Formats: sequence, C-alpha cells, structure tokens
Amino acid sequence: MGKSIIMFIIAVLIVSIILLILLRYTHPTIRGVSSVKTSTTTAMSKTIKPTITKSASTIITRKSENITLVIVVDNNPDPRGILRSAWGLSILVNTSQGLILFDTGPDPDLLKYNLLKLGINPQDIKAVVISHSHGDHTGGLPFILKNHPGIPVYIPASSLRYFEEPILKYGGIPFPVNRTTMIMSGIYILGELYGPPWEQSLVVSSGKGYILLVGCSHPGIVRITEELIEELGKPPYLIIGGFHMAGASPTECKEVVDELIGLGVEKISPIHCSGDTIRELLKDEYPSYYIQAHTGSIIKI
Repeated sequence: MGKSIIMFIIAVLIVSIILLILLRYTHPTIRGVSSVKTSTTTAMSKTIKPTITKSASTIITRKSENITLVIVVDNNPDPRGILRSAWGLSILVNTSQGLILFDTGPDPDLLKYNLLKLGINPQDIKAVVISHSHGDHTGGLPFILKNHPGIPVYIPASSLRYFEEPILKYGGIPFPVNRTTMIMSGIYILGELYGPPWEQSLVVSSGKGYILLVGCSHPGIVRITEELIEELGKPPYLIIGGFHMAGASPTECKEVVDELIGLGVEKISPIHCSGDTIRELLKDEYPSYYIQAHTGSIIKI
C-alpha cells in the first residue's frame, strides 16, 4: 500500500513537471510584452525580430547618439531648388543603427529623384516605417521595394489589408504593428492610434531625448505626444512632421503649442499638413522652440 502511494506521488510530480515545461514553451508571452503580427508569408521570411513593449519599465535601450534628419519630400519647397516638392512627406533618419525611411511621399519617381540627388542608395536603407495608409505617404514605396527586395516595412496593423499585397508584390516584408515596438536599439514605433485612419509614429532616442516623427497626426498631435509619454516614460525633445492643422485658427494653434510645451517638448518642427499659421506662430512667438524645415532640410541632433 505504502509503495503504491509513493509511486502515485512520483507520477503526479512527473506529470506536473511536464505540464510546466509545456506551459513555458507554448505560452512565452509576458504580460506587457507582445510580438509583431505577421502573415504566414512574412513569418517565414522576416529578417528582423522586433521587441514589443507596452510598459516603460520593460525598456532597456542604448541611445542612438548621432541623429540626422533629412526631409526628402515635403510640400514646403526646397529654397535652393535642388530637390523637388509635392504634397506629401518622407523623412530619412540617419542613426547609429542605419538609415530608416519614415514615409515615402506621393510618387516613386519623385522619391527616386530626391534620394539620388541626396546621394542615397535605396539598398542602404535598413527599414521603412509607414505612418498611415494615405497615398501622399505611401506612393513612393514601390521605388524602395523594387530596388531593395526583402526590406522590412512597418505598417499599422489595422491597415494591413491596404498594404500586405502590394508590399509582397514588390518584394518587401510587411510587419504589422499594433503596439509600441522597439525595432532596433533606441528606435521605436509608437503603436497605432485611430484618427481616422489608424496611424503610427516613429520615435528615435538621441543624446538630447526622444525625437518624435509624425505623419499627419490624424489622432491629434497632443494625443500622440501624451501616448509617447505614457509608453516610454518621458516627453520628446523634438516633434517633427505633419500636425494636421492646415486651416486651424491662430487660437487653436496657440493652444496646441502651449499644450506641447506644457508636456515638456523642447523643439517643434511642423511641416507637410501643419499649415502656415502654426509655423508663423512658432516663428514669431516661440522662436526658441521652433525649427523651420522644408524639402531638403538637414537637421542634426
């Protein structure tokens, strides 16, 4: 009888150990950390494994100290007349991790022209981040994909249906992102927010703090900034990109600028769909916060 009880206890222990092992390897997700959603095709061929994080307490980063931003496409023209302008946005980010292209402007020929004028080979670009599904931010993508097959393209997960087929068609690898994602050391995608449409932003660590790149800020530039603070624990040093405030009144623009400064933002650079009102306001009333930018601008942080 005693021997039977001992054997029973041993059997229970063995089963318990097996169950623990199965749970460990079939449910590796820790609360607050998830993984990028990918299609079957992308899962088989992806070359970058991003780290996804929701909580600032889980983030351990190495600052990307030397950051250079190049405005490749913007509707604010190049005063030198070297680069072509059009309604849209594309910003090249040069980091210690490599070149990242944030949005691609409205047209592949325009993107090709401006990148070649800047001496940029598309094969040297390490990743593309698309803010949202509008054509003035995605139109240049075929040029990159045709000339750099296999490049990862990070897109808002909720807009996957607009992106997956064309990205795969031209040889890219779509990475749908639905939460704040560290794609390289010190480089994040701020998870999608609804505008409409769904929109994500790019965040890069620098020696002076976070640099927040926004596409059109359809969810609201203040809301995006608050989301960054909640996700990553501190405000951005610089915000650059489209603020979606063309047509906004001076009072509305002043309220937004004051809110951003109140949140701790030190430099503000509205381009693309931001409108002239907020740019003039910053230039006249907040000159220490304003960075003027346009097609061809090079900003070193």
